Amino acid sequence: MIKIKWKLVAGLFVLLAPLLVNAQFTDTKEIRKSYAITPETQIEITNKYGKIDFKSWDKDSVKFLINIRVEEKKLSKLEESIEEIDFDITNSEHYLIVRTIVEKNLGTLGREIKKFKETLLSSDGNIQVDYTVWLPDSNRLKVDNKFGDIYIGDYKGEADITLSNGNMKAHDFRHLNLTLNFADATINKIEKGRLDCNFSELFTKEMGTIHLQSKSTEFEFQEVESLSASSRRDKFRIRQIELLDAQSSFTTFRINKLVDRAKIQAEYGDIEMEGTEADFSGVNIESRSTDINLYFNSESAFSFDIQHTKADVSFDSDFSIEKEDVLDEKENEIKITGNFRETQNPSEKLYIRANSGNINLRTTY
Repeated sequence: MIKIKWKLVAGLFVLLAPLLVNAQFTDTKEIRKSYAITPETQIEITNKYGKIDFKSWDKDSVKFLINIRVEEKKLSKLEESIEEIDFDITNSEHYLIVRTIVEKNLGTLGREIKKFKETLLSSDGNIQVDYTVWLPDSNRLKVDNKFGDIYIGDYKGEADITLSNGNMKAHDFRHLNLTLNFADATINKIEKGRLDCNFSELFTKEMGTIHLQSKSTEFEFQEVESLSASSRRDKFRIRQIELLDAQSSFTTFRINKLVDRAKIQAEYGDIEMEGTEADFSGVNIESRSTDINLYFNSESAFSFDIQHTKADVSFDSDFSIEKEDVLDEKENEIKITGNFRETQNPSEKLYIRANSGNINLRTTY
């Protein structure tokens, strides 16, 4: 009988052991704060390990609802973790600054370990600090969030947002400075802005005048007025763009329609333009080891000037070659001039300088 009881106890321990090992102790805390501001007050929020949800209202104040949730496997560690979370708040005539501090009592070694984990793109996973912020939509706003998401609707004031390891959903911005690091963002409209994107994804429906710096990022833009880009190892999918000025390396461009003008300097990439407006202003490309595929509106008429070294050039029947000169026989450097569609005194709209790669010029009807 004793042996049987011990077997039952041992069996229960085996069954319960995984539950005991994975047991979690949870504690939560809620903080509410409100601050009066003026139209000139700059609002700054810095957070880690949680989302920030912005809601606009017509009041001369900012309201914060902060929800803290901590999970630990040991009850003794739970209270310690809660105590590690604090908030540094500065409220002055011109600034309202709120910073989440999650390592208040950590020593030098502890801080270094946390930095190392962030370098490896991992957080502790047991701390969550979520903000809901009610604020006017016209004050200057500065936000920095790591390991969390950002939600914001229409915002009229200048916004400076940095997001690392999170997702962003937003509607319309009049002026946005956006930095993405290992993050994904979906934005309806940016009238004016500067974008700095690294190892991220960005989708927008409408963009006005944009300056972009990026690396290893995928972009999908529906409509763009003016884009100035410095790109490395990116992928661009653009449905319609008026003005494009880009310097790129190992980058792919896919453009459905060019409305006005494009100037691209590309190395080791791929450029495909599926169509243009009939009265587009021009395409200027300087490339090295880049494949170029351009399709032009059948109602357009222009002259072209192509100079290439060791490149393969292909035209369809709407392109007529007037002159082909060998500039350097040893280097296989060739200059080709001619017209697209027969017309008198056409203006030069296509200018290409290419070193190796394939160049295909076609007509779209």
